[in-house]
Amino acid sequence: MRSYKPVVTTLAILGIFPFIFTTYLSLTNGSFLDKSGVTLFAAYSAVIVSFLGGTMWGRLIELPHSCNGAKLLFCSFATLFCAWTSLLLKTPELSIVLLLLSLITIFWVDARWLKQANNAKPYYTSLNFGLTSVTSIMHLLVLYPHY
Repeated sequence: MRSYKPVVTTLAILGIFPFIFTTYLSLTNGSFLDKSGVTLFAAYSAVIVSFLGGTMWGRLIELPHSCNGAKLLFCSFATLFCAWTSLLLKTPELSIVLLLLSLITIFWVDARWLKQANNAKPYYTSLNFGLTSVTSIMHLLVLYPHY
């Protein structure tokens, strides 16, 4: 079976660059396409939370029947719903906090409850931990000037 590890790692690392760019815009009060850095950061964060939730669904579907499967699907949905609903708030800083919590929740559920799926791809958990750590720090950096 062919390994996609190099492609997955490369794309995951490239996915950090929009966070870096929007964090910079946020810290410098800059804008891009007439949108503030905080707004762009929140939008991209919601996209990433959605992507991670989708990969969780895909991995759950591939697992043999699990008594926790329905709970995990619901947890993933609730997290995604919270993330996208946060974008409707008039306070972008609150959106960033909710998106950060969503990101951490998805990582925790993935690392804690999907061990069976993670055993087939041991690099996935460490890659996910590293990326979640970096993006969490960027969420905090975006929030720092506001608090």
